[in-house]
Amino acid sequence: MRDTTSSCARSEAIETLSGAQLTAWQTDRLREVAIYAYREVPFYRQLWDRAGVEPGLLGSIEDFARFPTISKDDLVQAGNCWTNPHQGSVAFSTRGTSGAPLLVWLSAEEEEAYIRPTMRGFRWAGFQPGMTALLMSPVWHRLAACEAHAIARLGGRCAFFWGSMGTEYTDSFLHTLASERPEFITTTAPFLLSLVRRSPGDATRPHKLFKGVRSVVVVGLPLTPRMREFLRDRLQVEDVFERGGTQEGAATDECRWHTAPHVHEDVCYLEVVDDAGIHVAPGFRGRLIVTKLTTAGSIFVRYDTGDVAAFAPGECPCGCGFRRLKIYGRPESSVLVGDRLITAYDVRMCIEEDPALVGRNVLLVREANTRAGVLTVAVEGDAHDPAKLQARLREQLGVATADIVWLGDLRVNWGFRQVLDGREVRLPGS
Repeated sequence: MRDTTSSCARSEAIETLSGAQLTAWQTDRLREVAIYAYREVPFYRQLWDRAGVEPGLLGSIEDFARFPTISKDDLVQAGNCWTNPHQGSVAFSTRGTSGAPLLVWLSAEEEEAYIRPTMRGFRWAGFQPGMTALLMSPVWHRLAACEAHAIARLGGRCAFFWGSMGTEYTDSFLHTLASERPEFITTTAPFLLSLVRRSPGDATRPHKLFKGVRSVVVVGLPLTPRMREFLRDRLQVEDVFERGGTQEGAATDECRWHTAPHVHEDVCYLEVVDDAGIHVAPGFRGRLIVTKLTTAGSIFVRYDTGDVAAFAPGECPCGCGFRRLKIYGRPESSVLVGDRLITAYDVRMCIEEDPALVGRNVLLVREANTRAGVLTVAVEGDAHDPAKLQARLREQLGVATADIVWLGDLRVNWGFRQVLDGREVRLPGS
């Protein structure tokens, strides 16, 4: 049997480090990772030689910011020369990320490193020994691959359902929910939102089956505060937590204060930069840059995910010293209106100020015509105070024109990508 006490003790110790102590620890680890990458991976050695940076001289976070960022296109073009020669035993594709898929390797050592943060996040979400957890299925994400190990080490019992996160498997999920009666659930937000669409007259109406569930942890869609309350109310669960991460190594989890997900600073170093590559202050948005703090599996050093993100300002009341980060969306869940990048999260925040619209699927429309500079959104259901909604969209999102397509009875599946092509819907005036 594994010693779970020592794992928990290590996690708790790093959580309590001061900001200066944590920065010093991370700087040492970044230097170790960079030296390893320079020695073992030709792609990084060639890149850094051209840039004139020396991993052995990395002495501060400011030094690290001078290392060049890399993109998925850079790694795809580099082929095998970017891959760690001690790559690992399991390969998987970054299907959920932007652009073309990238083949990434996972090793047992790396999985071990990410199990500890998963345990930490589940403790934050209220998991206790003896509970049953109904876990995300299938294990399509590197972070999800750690979930069963984390639950077992925390003294819990794991349950899975047959199928995937497609809406056609909601019955399978609900059947397992009814038979296993878990207190803890992990799933994707789109799948969970699909569940609450079930007919009120259905004998398996979700809230009846969620009775006894204490915590639900979701990934795949940034939660707005009103959406969290909507899910709590509709499912009648104690709390809903947001979990985040990327296939390239980022890992975040919310604590019970819900001030923004904490970054698991012991396995990843995250940055938020502007278009010039300069760090932006907490509270301001930029692109998410990921560096894995492990040398196992595929190596990612200053990898530009393209995600829109921002660090939360101030400290969390929970007392954990880890920074907090909100990931608002990927490029494919955003539209550019003029020079302003607007995410589906931004639009949902605005729309959900009307209680009647909370819980409806809202999609951005990327228009394939000449209506440049117009924000177009598609909203499920019948129109509700459209003039007020248009005014809020214009005022809060800073756009000159906001058009709304009301979808009526048309149901559009919740998904990770929240943008429709203009040719898929009937636009105003068309």
